[in-house]
Amino acid sequence: MKLIINDVRQNKLSSASTVFFMAVSAMMLALTTLLFSGLFGAIDSLMDKASAPDYMQMHAVNQTFARESSVRESETEKISRFAKSRKEVVRWQICGFLNLDNSRVRLGGSSMADSTQDNGLCLQGEGFDYLLDKEGGLPAGSPGEVFVPVCYRSLYHLAEGDIMEIGEERLVIAGFIRDAQMNSMMASSKRFLVHKEDYERIRDAGYKNNIAAEELLIEFLLRDGADSNAFAAAYAAAGLLSDGPAITRPLIRTMNALSEGTMIFVIFLISIVTLLISMLCIRFLCLIQMERERKEVGMLKVLGVGAAEIMRLYIAKYFFFSVLGALAGLSAAFALKEPLEKQVRELYGAAKPELPAGIWAVAAVCLAEGMILISVRQSLKRTEKISALEALFSAQEEKGGKGRYLIIGLVAFACTFLVLVPRNLYSTMSAPEFVRYMGIGEGEIRMDVGRSKEIEQVTERIAQSLLQDRKVEKFTLLVTRNYTAVLPGGERVRLAVESGDHGVFPVKYGEGKLPEGPFEIALSALNAKELGLSLGDSLLLESGGRAAEYTVCGIYSDITNGGKTAKAYGAAKDAPVIWSVLYASLNEAAGKENESAGKKEWMEGYRRMGADVTDIHNYVEDTYRQTLSRLYLASIVSALLAGAVTMVVVSLFIRLLVEEKRCGISLYKALGFTGKDMKKIYFLKGPWQAAPPGL
Repeated sequence: MKLIINDVRQNKLSSASTVFFMAVSAMMLALTTLLFSGLFGAIDSLMDKASAPDYMQMHAVNQTFARESSVRESETEKISRFAKSRKEVVRWQICGFLNLDNSRVRLGGSSMADSTQDNGLCLQGEGFDYLLDKEGGLPAGSPGEVFVPVCYRSLYHLAEGDIMEIGEERLVIAGFIRDAQMNSMMASSKRFLVHKEDYERIRDAGYKNNIAAEELLIEFLLRDGADSNAFAAAYAAAGLLSDGPAITRPLIRTMNALSEGTMIFVIFLISIVTLLISMLCIRFLCLIQMERERKEVGMLKVLGVGAAEIMRLYIAKYFFFSVLGALAGLSAAFALKEPLEKQVRELYGAAKPELPAGIWAVAAVCLAEGMILISVRQSLKRTEKISALEALFSAQEEKGGKGRYLIIGLVAFACTFLVLVPRNLYSTMSAPEFVRYMGIGEGEIRMDVGRSKEIEQVTERIAQSLLQDRKVEKFTLLVTRNYTAVLPGGERVRLAVESGDHGVFPVKYGEGKLPEGPFEIALSALNAKELGLSLGDSLLLESGGRAAEYTVCGIYSDITNGGKTAKAYGAAKDAPVIWSVLYASLNEAAGKENESAGKKEWMEGYRRMGADVTDIHNYVEDTYRQTLSRLYLASIVSALLAGAVTMVVVSLFIRLLVEEKRCGISLYKALGFTGKDMKKIYFLKGPWQAAPPGL
């Protein structure tokens, strides 16, 4: 130990740099492990506390269903019989979700007209699917009160006591809730918890004033180990209420994890690159020290010390450094974990304290230090090849000069990677054209016509208006209908198919192409996986007692409708319409005019016609707001880390090269050169040319 301490004192810069790189590598890998464990632990804890459903089917309520109790009772009885016939069903329930017209809603004085979310009122779950307050309790609320999704608190700068306005209704914000299903902004819906009296009053007024429309959330809690996809197929085959998207528990978990998980994945990439940088730099430090201690190694060999003993001396020193680096890195990781998990705790609550998270963090640190020590061991093998005479009497040759500069180049390249990757990912996801990877057309304006009794008439009026609007350069109308699909194996499933001209504002296809013919269909990646279909496969679409065969021509990514969608150029129009979407782009002259308040007025005009009008740029921003904020933070952290590593490496490199030329520097000073003169020489010519050759 005394030898190690003396060596550290003599080589303070080299030793400190080695510990620094070991600590940074350990910190990054441990931090990644802790953040992943904390994220999934918090999500799982919230889903368990809230008893999130394993399968949920949405269904839009029409006027007949809403007003005639006999129809509702008949459909409810069918679901009850189905649930009793399935052994995997533990519990089931039907919850109401009162969709609101965003243009008629204000939160704390801020209008929600530009919100891309489907905002709605609901009641507390009776048997499961609970909405939790910040303490993990089950708020019930009193008449006149509302509990707001926690993700809206910072977005709209809300506090308890603020007012939520729904048309003429005024509700006091009594608190904020965590929703296991819809916490993430990537989930397209958000639930507001109200009292039963307020729900029924606003629902009745909403039907009269056309400011709200009710949906049913048909939810099932399944036994552990049950296949939710198989249950979904059985539900669809039973022909029960299914006029809307279906969501499974794994999909809920994935949607919750995506926003924070993206940032943590970037940190993981940074940690891998940091580890590689550390291995390069420590290898460089090790080689330099071996060259400087060449004669000491020779002396030890002359005295009879074997190569294995010499190797152990070096390994002991670097093992000591690795212990210091591991402790420092692990401590820094635990310190950084708290501020980086602030948003996770806000959305999902704190994860249960679990021992495995700490164990995995320690394992990650041991992995990082182990890889560095293996790299050092490979570098130290050079000592075994040097004879005693060669080490004592051979001149120290200028070996590895090019290799050293190659290492500096590799480090610079890796640091550039650290800076560019998070920044480019942030720029890509924040760009308007990124919507093409979300299953959304790259238009300028998106208009959604939701579920209402006049959906087809409203859609037609808006389409005609867009056709005659001089400010509109181009637009397209896409109508989504529910069909019964028959798979090649004979299995029958419900399939939401979006029909229209998909070539006007095409999405990005991972495989194949967009549907251009009358019997071509493209499937979302999730649908294609669950249905077991690929390019060239066929399926039947049934409607009105007829069936038509369609060929899968493309597969694309999608986050809408639970990720389960399909696109066709033309399909039978006698199937029930679920919703309609219109994409539009404005001409250049209108675009200049609409950069000001004109664009908002134009959008407001179409809102009054019954559409939910959204700027595509705002759509991307709202959907990925959480993800983008975390990516921006990750890009800043990576840039600071890259800058720190670059400064340390360059400073160390220059210092070591200057030390190698100390004989030449001494000669220059003996001849009358000052320290300032030497700095100019080294700055202009570089350390490899500054000193006289051979000195």
